[in-house]
Amino acid sequence: MSIVNRVAESGLIQFDPATLVKDMAVSVVSLSDFINDEPILREKPFRQAIADHDWTVFTGQYVAIQIDKDTLVPQWATMLLTSCLLPHALGVCLGNQAAALGMAYESALSKLRGKDYNQKNIIIKGCSDGSVPDWVYVRLMEILQPHANRIAYGEACSSVPLYKN
Repeated sequence: MSIVNRVAESGLIQFDPATLVKDMAVSVVSLSDFINDEPILREKPFRQAIADHDWTVFTGQYVAIQIDKDTLVPQWATMLLTSCLLPHALGVCLGNQAAALGMAYESALSKLRGKDYNQKNIIIKGCSDGSVPDWVYVRLMEILQPHANRIAYGEACSSVPLYKN
């Protein structure tokens, strides 16, 4: 008697949202690193610190520019940092690590082709490692539902039905 993997034979597509960004690197650049622990940005030393920095370390990454709440920064400062990052980074945003990760997910979701899931039965994996933001699951439904035959959440052995065409 052989053991039959009915899930593998069912044609069910198991979709783990965490895999969307598994090969993407995210980083944070703190603007305060370029102002020498001063509470206010001074243009000349700021520009010099930026000129001396090796921006290539951010090649192929999604980068968030973070500003400490106690630092007075003119609006152009983040734009200047962005101009240094853009030749190397995949994307730049203002915020923290979560903002950079969100940008990476949004980029990956924008490349997801719903047509590849036409009339498929999909189970969206949950509870992977907790790093997938909740909004990603909402966007997945937006992308997949118009094309899928069925969508469920969880694991094949204990899933929650979400959509049936």
